[in-house]
Amino acid sequence: MTASTYHGAAETIHGLLLYKGAEADVVRGEWQGLDAVYKIRKPLKYRLPVIDEAIRRQRTVREAEMIRSAKDAGVPSPFLYCVDVPTSTLVMEFVRGERVKDLVERLSQEKMADTFFEFGQGAARLHAAGMMHGDLTTANLVRRDGTLVFIDFGLSIRTTRLEDHAVDLRLIKETLFGAHAEAAEPALEALLRGYTSVAGPGRSRAVQKQLHSIERRGRYARII
Repeated sequence: MTASTYHGAAETIHGLLLYKGAEADVVRGEWQGLDAVYKIRKPLKYRLPVIDEAIRRQRTVREAEMIRSAKDAGVPSPFLYCVDVPTSTLVMEFVRGERVKDLVERLSQEKMADTFFEFGQGAARLHAAGMMHGDLTTANLVRRDGTLVFIDFGLSIRTTRLEDHAVDLRLIKETLFGAHAEAAEPALEALLRGYTSVAGPGRSRAVQKQLHSIERRGRYARII
């Protein structure tokens, strides 16, 4: 991690650059004495300035709304401290804990099942609230005091489409088999059980059927 200073959110941000993305930087710092994370959407030179500003503001507001909606749906997510629209900056609590990505290999079978059952429940609650997370991976889940906290709602959208909800599950599945191959099958089984416990058998079957449809389309596209 590198030191970073950024002017925005009504103050100068001094902290550690946790992540540098194509559209946003994530900096750990302080906000009014609280341990915080600043998500700063940077101006992009390849877009017309007036369009770039509108896009960055819109995405900042949308992400804040999605975090709030997740909380309303009973899905643990970071507390929002400040939404600074003029600078396209979100200030959120820093979620202390360990990412599930880094935990998987150390979990017992029982803890593995519990963790991914809870993961599935959270995904289903988001979907039931008419949301798609958009980046459901083990890197975007933090285990804090025995609870899973969902983070990074930057790609989230409002949707009730089976296709979109199935895409969320597909990303989870791809992450498991790509990054956690040894634990993938029992983890996925526990996750789907958790999902079904919230979504109900009918909706769960429909989303999984759509997931299989997406996977078949993907295989066909690679073959041709």
